[in-house]
Amino acid sequence: MLDWTALARLNNQPEDFVLVSVGAVKGSSPREEGTHMAVFPQRTQGTIGGGHLEFFAIQHARELLSQPTDMAPFHTLTQHRTPLTPRFDQCCGGVVQLVFEKIRPQQCVWLNQLAAILDTSGAMTAEHRPTWLISNLAERTRTVLLAPPTADQRQRETDRTVLIEPIAPRALDIVIFGAGHVGQSLIHSLQNLDADITLIDSRGEQLGFATTANVQKICTTDWQDYVDRGTDRTTFLVLTHSHQLDFDIVEAILRHGRFRYCGLIGSKTKKIRFERQFKNRGLTPAQIARLTCPIGLPEIQGKSPAVIAASVCAQILILHSDAAEKHITPYQRAINHV
Repeated sequence: MLDWTALARLNNQPEDFVLVSVGAVKGSSPREEGTHMAVFPQRTQGTIGGGHLEFFAIQHARELLSQPTDMAPFHTLTQHRTPLTPRFDQCCGGVVQLVFEKIRPQQCVWLNQLAAILDTSGAMTAEHRPTWLISNLAERTRTVLLAPPTADQRQRETDRTVLIEPIAPRALDIVIFGAGHVGQSLIHSLQNLDADITLIDSRGEQLGFATTANVQKICTTDWQDYVDRGTDRTTFLVLTHSHQLDFDIVEAILRHGRFRYCGLIGSKTKKIRFERQFKNRGLTPAQIARLTCPIGLPEIQGKSPAVIAASVCAQILILHSDAAEKHITPYQRAINHV
């Protein structure tokens, strides 16, 4: 996956590469607008959907890399419009605009700007939120914009001469309490999504498995701080080795109140028992109703860690898609447009 954080980190690459971007899409396509793939001489990072479309994109990108600079200048956009028809060994039926940019990392102004506005965890610094990447196809340039796009730029986006991409934090903010069998299976299911994941457990031996860079593993008994950091886009998953610890963490999450989803592993009986205790401790019916237990989609049967993880992953994606459709703020509308 080549999200904004991974793309920003390419500014330190010693090799030149071509950034392939999905621009305007008409009809069906393998990937959505704003998808990126980096093509190096011997490798690629990210995907624009696979198949012959991606094969063509990689082949063309490497042709650009092999050309002398005066034939394929750095930081200059070129584009191709590709019909996804059986003639191209595709059956989507749509038309995809592919944008190519040959990049020398140390000299690419917008890429270094992107790296500067993201901190080491991939979160955006407050003074640079919101931010946009503007690709001017007529002038064949890219710039990072720290103010909202103008009406003229919006109109030119409609005319397909400008591409406007919100530079946004990762779509999902997930905090998992408990690194047992289910917790580790959840990490394997979730870590390749567009997500920032924090995994918390007091048992250091449970955290020794390999993960991708977007997973932060924390060995601590001080879990309250991670509850307090929750926002309206945070997904909490509670699946520790202790029922009492589960209860304490869930109570704290429900009292904190800022989260998108609070899921507790367990049976309906466990939920009833916990709900009774929450009521006795003064939580309101509205607070208690926000707890999801059991976790996962009820249509998916099975209790193995892998099945539970797949079911929970699907549930989280459905909830995220539903939230995205609400278009709560102009900034979120811009993000959802990508």
